[in-house]
Amino acid sequence: MYRTFREVIGVFEGSDRWLIISTGFLLFLGVFVVYGAGSYNRQALHSPLGEHFIVFKHLMMIGLGGALMLVLAHIDYRLWRHPWINRSALGLTYMLVAMTLVTGRHDADGNAEINRWVSIFGFSVQPVEMAKLALVMYMADRLASSRAGARNVGRPLLITLAAGPLLLMVLLALQPNYGNVMVVAGVTVLLLFVTATADRWLRWLMMGAPVAVGLGYLVIPKIHNRINQLFAGFHGGSFGHQVDQSLIGLGAGGARGLGVGQSHNKFAFLPEAHTDFIYSVLGEEMGLVGSLGVIVLLMIFVWRGLVIAQRAPDSFGRALAAGLTGGLAIYGITNLAMVTGLFPVVGVPLPFVSFGGTAMLASLASIGLLLSIDRSSQSYLVYKRRWTRGGGAA
Repeated sequence: MYRTFREVIGVFEGSDRWLIISTGFLLFLGVFVVYGAGSYNRQALHSPLGEHFIVFKHLMMIGLGGALMLVLAHIDYRLWRHPWINRSALGLTYMLVAMTLVTGRHDADGNAEINRWVSIFGFSVQPVEMAKLALVMYMADRLASSRAGARNVGRPLLITLAAGPLLLMVLLALQPNYGNVMVVAGVTVLLLFVTATADRWLRWLMMGAPVAVGLGYLVIPKIHNRINQLFAGFHGGSFGHQVDQSLIGLGAGGARGLGVGQSHNKFAFLPEAHTDFIYSVLGEEMGLVGSLGVIVLLMIFVWRGLVIAQRAPDSFGRALAAGLTGGLAIYGITNLAMVTGLFPVVGVPLPFVSFGGTAMLASLASIGLLLSIDRSSQSYLVYKRRWTRGGGAA
């Protein structure tokens, strides 16, 4: 049994320690803050677990996500390059996202709500989180394969973009879920840049982004209102109730914080305190030191993820690692900017810290894939050194 346990956790031996440490500390901080922020949640009040209900679910998802991470870390990442696997995953997850458009969701009073969830075997899941993983695998395969030549430009690239990110962005816009539209667009641009695919097209995409935002501002009332609210806050007005309360919480924390579990915002002053606005609760309880600590940990995670991408043994590994790291980095940057009033409220979680089921599973699955790539790159370097030493290659 001991040997089996050693084999299971053996994936951490020789793996990027800073990636593991930064992720572990973010999860550790998240458990404490989610416990405090979720203790007065209305779901907790109606559960036999009481104030422990939210943190119990959070720990359960971390456990499931950790198991998934270990499984994926032991699987050679090249398996996901097989077209039948990544395209099947893409199609299935896109179907689940499409299901959210035809199934209804209502609040406690019977009013219709935006639906971003589907029920699978009695469990509610957010399919966009799975769709983004499938998208990164699909795009990494297609763009890595295209580097060699003719598929760099023209019709094949258009098909890749249309079947991948553009279709998902349309489905998300119909929900609407503009925060994840932005994440998908950012990851797509990053993958095009990393794989050096169609630089001329990439420049046009970069130039078209401000135009798309401008059209959204003019045509879509939700985007119009959120941006106007942001500008109102910049000019001394209100950012809106959520952001105003978030800033009050961050300011109340001061340099050292009020202490773990002592947040005032958790008393229903701040909606979604344990999910999208968990950073505000963390800043109130742990102060400037804790707030900056989270930023440093996220920076370390992004740094090590990009290092793994740089030393990956093949173009698919580089694209996959960069896409996974970039997606979590965009999530983190957007969330921090959102809760501090620097960006409109778009409803994205803080990776590894916010309470979340499917999002936590997807984040830890990304770590598992990164560890798999890292293991392969180290094996590749050892093999290369031995091969060179033996005189077989220069």
